[in-house]
Amino acid sequence: MKICIFGAGAIGGFLASYLSREKHEVSVVSRGANLEAFKKNGLTLNHADNTFTVNPIATADTKEVGPVDIIFITVKGPALRTIGLNIEPLLKNETQVVFAMNGIPWWYDIAMGRRKKTAANLLDPDGQLRRIVGINRVLGCVVDCPATVSEPGVIVCRRNTKGKFTLGVPRSENNPNAKLVSEILENAKMLAPVSIDIEQEIWAKLVVNLSRSPLAVLTGVDEVELAKNSETTAITREMIKEANQVALVHGIRLDLNWNHLLRVQYRSKHRSSMLQDWDVQRPMEIDSIIKIVSLFAEEADIRTPTIDRILALLTIKAREVGLYS
Repeated sequence: MKICIFGAGAIGGFLASYLSREKHEVSVVSRGANLEAFKKNGLTLNHADNTFTVNPIATADTKEVGPVDIIFITVKGPALRTIGLNIEPLLKNETQVVFAMNGIPWWYDIAMGRRKKTAANLLDPDGQLRRIVGINRVLGCVVDCPATVSEPGVIVCRRNTKGKFTLGVPRSENNPNAKLVSEILENAKMLAPVSIDIEQEIWAKLVVNLSRSPLAVLTGVDEVELAKNSETTAITREMIKEANQVALVHGIRLDLNWNHLLRVQYRSKHRSSMLQDWDVQRPMEIDSIIKIVSLFAEEADIRTPTIDRILALLTIKAREVGLYS
């Protein structure tokens, strides 16, 4: 299979490493120091006690790759416009595009049959993804893989479990290829269950990210430290409650163990993806993780005061250093 990883950071690098070992023709679209490291030294993954290096094709130019069978989009939300501008050379009619990203995806309103295109207008404002990719090629993907970039070209995942990539077809589509992509990932020693309701999976992960990641940025601490503090735990509880009300309006009933999510013993010292972005001064996924929920709540006339206040504080902090416009 010809497989392209668009955005070879922590998650993209993890995928590229395991898929390359299965002898697929893997390319990574990257830039900056990571790209230079891939070209010079290859891509190294340190996963628990296992370390290995692979050498995928590495480039910043999708024209050098050409059409592929599967594309994994692993960029952060603020880079979606880059995808719209550069993805076309990778596409053929049967190409599957797997959006392995945090938060509400750009295709959400279309899949849910919503009259208002809130997510599309916020996350794909120029409509390029709608026009060029189209929802018929899309597979949703929810990631559970606490990987980090320790240095350019080196990915670290200390958890001694397989990376998990839950796949699913947007509910408005009839795409039979989710199982094919799942088998490719499973054969490469990753977990890739196929969900019959990927929107439900997206909301379940979103509520966890929403209630932790913004607070991590505002406080600068990891998940364990957040859970140890009674004040931040109370804020987390309120954000979970408010987001759950918004999800219910969308027909999403979240069957999560809320107390489990709040306990220290079920947290790790992982620095959230959003906090990792803040640490290196990259634009954060504010729109797809927290702003979108605030907008959905406003549309439904639901009060979300805690989410709105945390959004305001996070936005101010990001704007002060030029990371949010």
